[in-house]
Amino acid sequence: MNPITGAPASDVDKGLLGNNSPTTNFNFLLGQISLYNSFNNASLQNPTFNGFFDGSSNTVSLTGFDYAVIHYGKGPGGQGQGGGVEFFYLNGMTGNFTFAANGLGQNGFGGFSSIRLFSGNGASVPEGGATALLLGVAALGLATTRRFVKA
Repeated sequence: MNPITGAPASDVDKGLLGNNSPTTNFNFLLGQISLYNSFNNASLQNPTFNGFFDGSSNTVSLTGFDYAVIHYGKGPGGQGQGGGVEFFYLNGMTGNFTFAANGLGQNGFGGFSSIRLFSGNGASVPEGGATALLLGVAALGLATTRRFVKA
């Protein structure tokens, strides 16, 4: 997404990411989800880093994954430094899916390079007040348990 307007972007210059590692893709994906949630008053769930698939074919099974990060080469006419990266919310899709063989964005018109799929089963973090309350209840439960065990 365009961070100023919130409008969808076709792709992101891979040069902005620095590299195409799983960690870099994951961190940039988190930023894209945050932008989307902010501009659209939405609550897309953050993915987990330990739930990812790394592939080199543009045909993959999407079952169990919620986000895709795809890298395309620069190709003829591409403006990106190392091609373009595209981010997709899969919206519950399952089964095999074939992504485009060539990039369609301004940065990466070249061929498919890699895909990373991330699962969106990350837990939401409660706000500070709820966290304090839950911590207090847990501490009280431990203290009560300790009292009964000593008796």
